[in-house]
Amino acid sequence: MDWIQIRFDDDLARSIERAASRANMPVGSYIRDILAKASQPCHPVLAYAGPRKPLGLKAYLSCDFAYAQDWDDLQEGLRAKGYELAERGDGLVLRTLEGERLCRASDIGQPYSQLMKRFGAPFPKHAHKHLEHKHLGQMTFSL
Repeated sequence: MDWIQIRFDDDLARSIERAASRANMPVGSYIRDILAKASQPCHPVLAYAGPRKPLGLKAYLSCDFAYAQDWDDLQEGLRAKGYELAERGDGLVLRTLEGERLCRASDIGQPYSQLMKRFGAPFPKHAHKHLEHKHLGQMTFSL
């Protein structure tokens, strides 16, 4: 086991001490336990309760959409914040990692057709193959 030293401001340190006391644990053990559990997806102790409405989601996730290089990169960025894209009909929906549907991707300015063209591929395992032909079959490549 490695030793590390973490500095907290006074208010946070007191909050951690109170929480450790309520859990009947030493502070170090309490912090180690939280960090160990945090490595599991969306642990409730540390999970960010992010926005749930389209306007807030659009702002909060804009960088993830803007800088993603491909579908995997996009999903990885979204999952780090507790969200993911999923197929729904002819498009995509944004949902929490627990599966709660929040909105359509187009509601946050990210229509499926636009993302498909940008990444040059359909969403992985998307059932509607006609969309691939419709949106990617018309792409032109300049060499």
